[in-house]
Amino acid sequence: MRRLAAVLAAATAFVVLAPVCFGADKPDLSKFPEQNVILSTGDDPTVSLNGLEKNADERAYPASITKVLTALVALEKGNMEDLVTISAYAVKLSSANAKIGVKEGEVYRLLDLMYGMLLPSGCDAAKAVAEHVGGSEEGFAELMNEKARELGMTNSHFTNASGLHDDDMYTTARDLAILGAAAAQNDTLCGMLTTQNYTITEQTKGRVISVRNIDRLVNEPKPGDYTKVSALYPWCIGGKTGSTNAAGRTYMAMARYSGVTLVCVLLGDKISTSGTKGTAYDKIIANRFVEAKNLFEYGYSYLFPLVNVRTLQAEGLPVSFSADVQKGEESCSVPVAVEDVDAVVSMYLPARLALRSKGQIRAQVSQPEFSVPVHAGDPAGEVSYFYEERLLFTLPLVFQYGLEPDPTPSPAPVLRMEQRPQPSPGQDPAPVQEVQAEPETAQEQLPLRLLRYILPPLILLGGLFVFFLIRRRSR
Repeated sequence: MRRLAAVLAAATAFVVLAPVCFGADKPDLSKFPEQNVILSTGDDPTVSLNGLEKNADERAYPASITKVLTALVALEKGNMEDLVTISAYAVKLSSANAKIGVKEGEVYRLLDLMYGMLLPSGCDAAKAVAEHVGGSEEGFAELMNEKARELGMTNSHFTNASGLHDDDMYTTARDLAILGAAAAQNDTLCGMLTTQNYTITEQTKGRVISVRNIDRLVNEPKPGDYTKVSALYPWCIGGKTGSTNAAGRTYMAMARYSGVTLVCVLLGDKISTSGTKGTAYDKIIANRFVEAKNLFEYGYSYLFPLVNVRTLQAEGLPVSFSADVQKGEESCSVPVAVEDVDAVVSMYLPARLALRSKGQIRAQVSQPEFSVPVHAGDPAGEVSYFYEERLLFTLPLVFQYGLEPDPTPSPAPVLRMEQRPQPSPGQDPAPVQEVQAEPETAQEQLPLRLLRYILPPLILLGGLFVFFLIRRRSR
């Protein structure tokens, strides 16, 4: 039973901890190629988590991260079932611009164009969305700036829906963290951003366009003839890449674990890919995904620290208790202690303060009824630690010592006695019956058996010897 409890605890710890990577080291932002970085919580996106920010208020270019704001505005202002006719303006793009390949005059649902804009970052789809919802891209940009002000993005200005470079379109990492926090609250948008593949159908002739998500925290990279970097992260709830010559490579992503949202923003990776190809090239363009994953892993490791008996002792929190064990008619108190396994603090931010505020933490022991025998190491219930009536974590308890029942005394030898009968008047008394003990054991009977079988032949031989001896002398 003890081993089973330990195995279950270890298995539970593995399931919970493996994807989050508890104990991750704090990233060194000075080594990040991006110029502008921030990691923050969705509850307060303007404040970096444990100081993880770099030039977060410096103006930078967002590139296609812009499309997240475009999607928020379109979801609020547009009808996703509307039919949109593609204009000549929407398809007027450079060969270097990302696009899904819609054609002038074709008709698509607004919903389909949203997927085309977000998953492969199609600029033609973004322009078509902006024209339909805002009347023109310029009109839509006004709606974007209005939404940005509403969210509190005070250092941002947008001039188009796609993120194509414009010197007058700028933002900051901190402002984009605000945008990410707002996007994380929109389940429809998160559902789109985490879709791996999608099929777009033209409404008049039925032409089909298949698109795939290029966000590697959500989807594996498209297979090729060389090894590509995988960075899947199970708690990612959406993200958006971007890339222009002026902006460099950019990325914004959101994650959610145990009810806590994190947002990371990476802007301005301008490491050159000139002269590189294959795997070396892929590592450069995929670096932002690996960094975002590392930031999230550290963030949740920081917010949800591991605790065990050693960390509790270091903080001066109680780890030793007792259990009542029923022994016959009395109840005995047996020492129990926290088992040496890991648990995860289930409440973020205040939890770290709680571990340093001993007076605000209470331990509550929960135990079943016990009776002898119990052994050292056996499960002895569990203890839960609370901070301001909120559960922080629960750890199992084990018995420190064993307790056995009292030994049962051996029965005394039994002697069988017969009652001496009383004689009737005029009768002779009956012979006295002696006390009969228990039959002798086989070991006690063995010498008697030897005498019974060996002594007669010996006597006979002795007699014969004497007979012949006398006869001989008589001659």
